[in-house]
Amino acid sequence: MVNVAQFILSFLPLALWNEPHIPAHEHPEHTPAKSIAIVGAGSGGLAALRTILNLPEDTRAGWEIVLYEQHRNVGGLWLPDPPGYDARPPELPESPVYPLLHTNTPHPTMTYPNFTFRPLTPLFPSWDYVEQYHVDFAEHFNLTPYIKLNHTVADVQWRGNAIKGKWDIEVHTRGEAGELDVVKRKFDHLIVANGHNHYPYIPTWNGTEGWLANTPPGTPKREILHSIYYRDPEKYTNRSVIIVGAGASARDAAQQVSPLAREAYQSISPSSVPAPGASVVVKPRILHFTDDSIVFVDGTVLTSVDSLILGTGYEFLVPFLSASPSSPLNVDPQTAVNSTTAHKLTTNLRYIFPLHRHIFSLSSSYPSTALAFVGLPVLIANCPSDIAQSLLIAHALANSSLLPTREAMLDELVQHEDSLRVRGLDPYYVGHRLVGGDTEAQDYQDNLIEYLKKVGVLPDDGKKYVEPWRRLGRTESDLIRRGWQRVQELGEDAKWLDGALTEEDWAGVLVRLVEWQREWENEHGIIWM
Repeated sequence: MVNVAQFILSFLPLALWNEPHIPAHEHPEHTPAKSIAIVGAGSGGLAALRTILNLPEDTRAGWEIVLYEQHRNVGGLWLPDPPGYDARPPELPESPVYPLLHTNTPHPTMTYPNFTFRPLTPLFPSWDYVEQYHVDFAEHFNLTPYIKLNHTVADVQWRGNAIKGKWDIEVHTRGEAGELDVVKRKFDHLIVANGHNHYPYIPTWNGTEGWLANTPPGTPKREILHSIYYRDPEKYTNRSVIIVGAGASARDAAQQVSPLAREAYQSISPSSVPAPGASVVVKPRILHFTDDSIVFVDGTVLTSVDSLILGTGYEFLVPFLSASPSSPLNVDPQTAVNSTTAHKLTTNLRYIFPLHRHIFSLSSSYPSTALAFVGLPVLIANCPSDIAQSLLIAHALANSSLLPTREAMLDELVQHEDSLRVRGLDPYYVGHRLVGGDTEAQDYQDNLIEYLKKVGVLPDDGKKYVEPWRRLGRTESDLIRRGWQRVQELGEDAKWLDGALTEEDWAGVLVRLVEWQREWENEHGIIWM
């Protein structure tokens, strides 16, 4: 049996490393007071760059800050594939964006603090509004001079010890004629903000090869594709389709494909719910394949299926951190080590550990501020969370003594992992998912800022970092979605959006919409579970 995930990922190193040998040139030596490399210009990288630049000028005097982005513009996962680009396995798309993608939460809850979307932006905007939002953020705060687009970080190595040292960072770019240009730089600090929606998790089942090879005559060629390749629901017209999973991508695919498909099924776990409004037949998890059928764990069988769309999420991989055995990140899906026994930073593809609060590496090979991550938490509003994480990073870079000792941070991590076990959860399976719902996600951000207030680098204004209206917008997201759908059906979009300019204005829109929709549902006896 071929492991499809390993098959796809096995090609990635070849694409990166089987270039003709190109002599690397060293960047001219200079001695900034502090040098910081940020990788990725999505919401996390932009947050880190903005927050560091927002430190007092005397604090960051003489600092060198460079952000490397491998793609043609900022925006991260919201930046679509280049025009005409059509990736096929094992090649991965640059982006998971599909034309019908919209946000699944109201955009005011997604914003960087005090920086709103453009006026008249629909409450649940399409992907292009979100892409433009990131462009606007970078331009408004003059971040672009610090960003090097089309620069791919290929390898990083720590040269030093637990007390001091530097990162050797190898960066690849292309010249005007397409030739590979390799640059090597040294940095004191590395901030990884490359996102976690690029390397698909592809389940493996016995029998997939035989099933794929035995398409019945006169029917569409059988296929199993991860949702990262999903683009156009029209492709599935008159097909029999199984959507696997219950996350955002699976939900969108089910809602968009089911009206067009001959048959549409959604395979989900017992604790999951099918996509609301989708015309799907719910099936349990897949057990295995035969040459002519798909068998489920309850013993039921389907023989008519043409296509599977895998909305099964992504793996926590950072290739430039694990390019060689001497790299700082060990990749081992079956690892037996844990946060206290790991000799180096490790990923089991679900969880990168040991990290302090999902941010600072606790490897004993380098100082605690040498390697930081932004944007690892899942099930959280990225932009505000990224700013909260970046505030801790920025102030710790300015004064590393703000952080507890490595031992104290490791103890805190172990206590957190133990608290998950008490709840019946495996921390190495849960990974970076904030499983306590929106309350845990908001508390996580609040706790980061409370810590900075406690150590005296932020003023204690007596307020929570996550404003009440953001909490409302997240906890009542489904109610707001239903209300906004009714607004659109009534053709009153402009009426609700007109005049919303400031953060306070947008907060008011959310509060009014919640009250308006709740009153209407109560009057009509509508109860949602």
